Order: sequence, then structure tokens, then C-alpha cells
Amino acid sequence: MKRHLRVHIVPLWREHDRIVGPIEDDRPDKVYLLEHEDSAVERPTYHEAVVDRIADVVGSPPDVEYLDLFDMYEVMGAITTIADWHPDDFVRVNVTAGTKRAAVGATMACMDEHTDAEPYVVDPEVRPHGLDAPVTEGFAQASLLTTYQIDSPSPDQVAALAIIEAHDTDAKHAKKKTLITEAARYGLDFMRGRVDGDADDYDPVTGDYNVLDNRVTATLEHQDYVTVTQRGTRRYLELTEEGRQTLRAFRHRAESVVSDLEARTDDPSESVDFALDNPVDALVENR
Repeated sequence: MKRHLRVHIVPLWREHDRIVGPIEDDRPDKVYLLEHEDSAVERPTYHEAVVDRIADVVGSPPDVEYLDLFDMYEVMGAITTIADWHPDDFVRVNVTAGTKRAAVGATMACMDEHTDAEPYVVDPEVRPHGLDAPVTEGFAQASLLTTYQIDSPSPDQVAALAIIEAHDTDAKHAKKKTLITEAARYGLDFMRGRVDGDADDYDPVTGDYNVLDNRVTATLEHQDYVTVTQRGTRRYLELTEEGRQTLRAFRHRAESVVSDLEARTDDPSESVDFALDNPVDALVENR
């Protein structure tokens, strides 16, 4: 019988006790630290003490990912991805140990309907310190945070966002036909059973556009992730800024499509231009 692990995900910014205290209490099996990376910001010396104490409690060093704790979508993407790696485990997220924007991103990640993670807040005993020491001292208690679920894009919808962005170049915008042919190539769920023969040479039929609208683009447009512009008989799709940030946060749901589009960018025979940052690239390399 598989043992369910207890996993903690914790931003590391200007705290010590509010990070270490809950871990000492809960004794998780694995800890991920999300540490701020900025060459202009000096790393506090007590961060090493945090890492060492976690290693003592857990029995192994925490896995550390360096990212921008002032980018809530990057934090959100890191947490949703890590939680996705632990579908059968108990995942908890400390939403009070990072920056204010990190707290928003962490909370949004836990509110995502497809992310199984519990957020918790940590009350300090006192708040006496400045930049040279943790901003709080002591650990009073950690409490689970009550949240409500929010909708998030399906794997097909995330893949569609990536495809649209990859085909949005200086020379052209993505068309619905492009989205359908690429969906056939990648075997997206909404095209399953609709393609006969070679998917790479698939020619869309009228019914495909109806399925695309019902399963993908209508929702993306309603959520303000994409804009659809009609020119003559053709409809062109373009990501909004909200759509781009959503793609960053949920790239792991369509990782194979994202990775292939990035690889195709380097092929001069392909009319694709795509690059997307990965909020957990260092952790992925070490998995």
C-alpha cells in the first residue's frame, strides 16, 4: 500500500520562525522552498539557518526553487506545478512567509479547482525586526485558511493558449484553422475521434469549428484570455495579457505541447515563434 506523504511548499523571503515553526509542528516528509532571486537584493544570512533547520527536522534538505516572489503568477505556477507532482499526497502551502504578491499567488494556487493543496497562515508572536533580521519573531500558531474554488483552464485550453501564442508572430496571427490542425497534431482531447489518417496533414471540417468553439475558444474568450477578431471570413485569435499570465501559471498542464512548440521554434521550416519561462525549471532538472 502506497504511503501518502506530507508535503509543505513555503516561500522564503524575510521570515524564519513562521517558516520553521509549522514544519517543526507538522513534521512533513518533504519541503519545497521558493526563494526570491534578484541580483540586486542581498540574500539574508539567516536563510541558511532556515534551510539547515528544515533539513534537521525533515531528515533531508529542502528542494529549493529560485523565482520572483514579486510575480504572483510565477509563484502560482510554481505551486500548482509542485502540487501536481503529488496527486496522492497531503500538500500544504504557507501563504504568509513570502511577499504580499507571493501570498496572493499562493492563495490563488490553492483556490484552483484542479490543485489539491491546503493553504495555511502563520501568526507571529512579535514583529520587531527590520531587513537585517526576520520581520517577525516567534511562532504562535498555524491555521488552515478557508478558501473557495476558482475555475482554471483545462489541459486542452492551456495547450490552445500555447498554440495561439506560438503562431502569433510579426508576420501573422493564429487562425481557428491553425488551432484545429495543431490540436489534431498533438492529439488534444476535443479532437479525439475526429481525425482519420495522418494527423499532420489534417484538413478541418465544419464540425471541428463547432467543437473548438464549444470546448475551447468560447471559454477562453469569456475568461478574457483571448480576443477573436474577424477579418472577412477568417477569425484570428490573440492572447490578452491575462491569457499570457495564465499560460505561465498553468504550463504544466500542457507541458508536452509547450516543450514541442519551443523546440519547433528553432526549426527554420516551421512558422512558430515561442518561448515560455518555467517557474520550476531548476526543480524539473533535478527530479
